[in-house]
Amino acid sequence: MLDDEAVVQAVEESKMEKPTAEQLAELKRLSAIARVPDESEIVTSKEEAEIRIRDLKDKARME
Repeated sequence: MLDDEAVVQAVEESKMEKPTAEQLAELKRLSAIARVPDESEIVTSKEEAEIRIRDLKDKARME
């Protein structure tokens, strides 16, 4: 996971237009959210992990 400054630097170095202050704020907000684990997503057993993987593969195949 990139820290906020690395995300900003990557965006600035890309060939896109320079992001606005609002876009940078949104990137920082999303970056912070991505670092916070959602405890409901924590897998507690091998069986649960296998079910989750199977469900994600099924979902990806349907999309």
